[in-house]
Amino acid sequence: MSTKSKKTKKKRSKTKKRGTNITMKIAGLLLVIIIGAGSLFGISLFKGLPSLEELENPKPNLASLVYSEDGVLLHKFFLENRTFVPLKSISKWVPKALIATEDVAFYQHWGVDLRRLTLAMGENIIKGRTRWHGASTITQQLAKNLFLTQERTLSRKAKELITAIELEKTYTKDEILALYLNTVYFGSGAYGIEAAANTYFGKKASELTIPESASLIATLKNPTAYNPAKNPSTALGRRNLIIGLMEKEGFITHAQAVKAKATPVTLHYTPSTHHGLAPYFTEYIRQNIKTSSQLDGVNVYSDGLTIQTTLDSRMQRYAQEAIAQQAAALQAEFDKRWTCSDALKKQFIKESPQYRELVNEEGVAPATALSKLLADKVFVKNLLHDKSRVQMALISLDPTNGHVKAWVGGTNFSPDDYRYQFDHVWQAKRQPGSTFKPFVYSAAIDQGIPANYRILDQPLALRGGDGSVWMARNSEGQSGGMTTLRDALRRSLNQVTIRLAYQFLTPSEIISYARRMGITTPMQPNLSIALGTSEVSPLVLAQAFTTFANNGTWSEPLPVTKVLDKRGGLITEHKPVSHFGLDPASNFVMVTMLKDVIDRGTGIAVRARYGFDAEAGGKTGTTQSMRDAWFAGFTPQLVTVVWAGFDDERVHFTSMSYGQGARAALPAWASFMKKCYDDPELHLENRYFTMPDNVIAVPISAGSGDQGDLFNRDVYVEYFTPKGFARYRSGELNNTPPPAQQESDNPQDSTKTQTAPTPIQMPVLTPQEQY
Repeated sequence: MSTKSKKTKKKRSKTKKRGTNITMKIAGLLLVIIIGAGSLFGISLFKGLPSLEELENPKPNLASLVYSEDGVLLHKFFLENRTFVPLKSISKWVPKALIATEDVAFYQHWGVDLRRLTLAMGENIIKGRTRWHGASTITQQLAKNLFLTQERTLSRKAKELITAIELEKTYTKDEILALYLNTVYFGSGAYGIEAAANTYFGKKASELTIPESASLIATLKNPTAYNPAKNPSTALGRRNLIIGLMEKEGFITHAQAVKAKATPVTLHYTPSTHHGLAPYFTEYIRQNIKTSSQLDGVNVYSDGLTIQTTLDSRMQRYAQEAIAQQAAALQAEFDKRWTCSDALKKQFIKESPQYRELVNEEGVAPATALSKLLADKVFVKNLLHDKSRVQMALISLDPTNGHVKAWVGGTNFSPDDYRYQFDHVWQAKRQPGSTFKPFVYSAAIDQGIPANYRILDQPLALRGGDGSVWMARNSEGQSGGMTTLRDALRRSLNQVTIRLAYQFLTPSEIISYARRMGITTPMQPNLSIALGTSEVSPLVLAQAFTTFANNGTWSEPLPVTKVLDKRGGLITEHKPVSHFGLDPASNFVMVTMLKDVIDRGTGIAVRARYGFDAEAGGKTGTTQSMRDAWFAGFTPQLVTVVWAGFDDERVHFTSMSYGQGARAALPAWASFMKKCYDDPELHLENRYFTMPDNVIAVPISAGSGDQGDLFNRDVYVEYFTPKGFARYRSGELNNTPPPAQQESDNPQDSTKTQTAPTPIQMPVLTPQEQY
């Protein structure tokens, strides 16, 4: 071989070696890149996987359930409407329908079905899909629902496979089925099989039939397209397909399949937006439940609480029926009689968002904006319609323990409009009018003024510290002669009430008694308070009236008795709270006087027109210009207060013929109470009020006021406290001069002798007159 050839060969050898080295370097670099990429992929993959603790303690959002005292589900609070139930509490047809449709090899695989996975991979590669489709087992779907996102990428699919395998290692097959059925979304706001069964069929998951089970499993493919309430024809087709798959897998017989397919879809559809039987009551609970320190850190929307209330679902229905019926009647009467003045109409317009928008945002001159909106007839009509809606409220308590039995906060609760979520039971504070008078008379009776003590039924002119003169008059504008306290309360005489308060009580004493008896809202220290000028809510007034029904002891309202966690463990418990309000003897005398209101006074329609004949006492109330109408009444087992009026106090009833307490509020009270007492399931009975041993019953002549023969026609039985009887017998109250500020032009004044103790110092009075 020549020297030249040797050199050429040697050169080629070096070149080849250099190329090999370069190739190896490139291959090594590629390997490093692949390993690095794989490591990064692995790190990102495992970074997104759930921990062992998360696998063992999954935390799906669980709805909190609010139950009535008689076991009816009133409402749910939730982010996701879900109630967890064990597999044994789910109809056996539900998991069979699920397995037949989604994963026939569920009990054979270990979380991943390799055969289905291989076929799906091949299909995805052949079709060039960038988003992963198909092959998910029930366990994989559970992994995705509990721990992963809904994206369809290769990395998410890998996480799903690994998590599914870990779930299979952690749980039994039945536990996986239970977890799946409790977490999956069935449409219409229903998460989990229990919520779905209640939403679509109004029953528990344990009660689902074959066709109902198939209908619910059908929604899983597409909760909108196969929703039986919204798309019944497509949902029916999907349901029958699933029934066929159940037959194919041997879960049901051919006869069962034929019968199930022929069964029509019968729904009892209640979507999650439904606010239940007592929306105002459950909203009150939502706003106030976390005031208990034991509930710190608890989420009412996701922790699956069970909230046990004192409400009775049957009484609640009667209350809502009574309010709806009376509100409709009042609205019809009001619409016939009311005309909005031009001045008030303009005020309404200037307060509207549309007016503010024109003036503040669009720069329209105020006068132009007002003219423009006045010319818009549709706008004005809708505005006046909203302003003139009659509102009513009803609250009923068990006086012995404060249990809330019924609660209606208004006439038109709307979950989508905050204006119609305002709860008149506890958020509205209005003047109670004459329903406050029993606390004035209670103070007098307790201080030894007997119920048969007589006071002149004439106006009393009082001069305030600012020089103004104030004179309260009776609602009908009439006056009379000497009148007993019993008759004055029975007939709701303002003139006697003011004279009683002026002669024997101070405003501070009236406030003291009212506060002792459960009026917890602020009260103004002037004499007009005797006619109910200080505002209260129906809830507070009902609380105070439990004093009369419960032998002088008042009970705080108790809406919730206990709260349980998702496992049934007790979180917090609430017991009745009661307070001494009035001496039992004084209280009993007051009860007899308030019974007279219903038996033969301003509340007589309870007996005569509405036929409620149980032992009961009560008081009507109508405020100035008929802005508010009240009826507060009680039996030994129920205290119920009804209010009627308007949200805007510039709107009010137009006539006493339908706008006074006896006409506007009393009918709803009587209707509710009668239905409750007529329902044998409620176990209410006609009970008599307990008379304390120290109460003294004396036959009294109605004409003379002296002790009389029990067999005379004008004789009635009067009740005295020991102190009151002693003052009656001693004649102590018959030797005091009349009040110095008394003014009257009525000739009856000269023929009657009015007696009273030394006049008290005149307070500064506001020129208000309450009926």
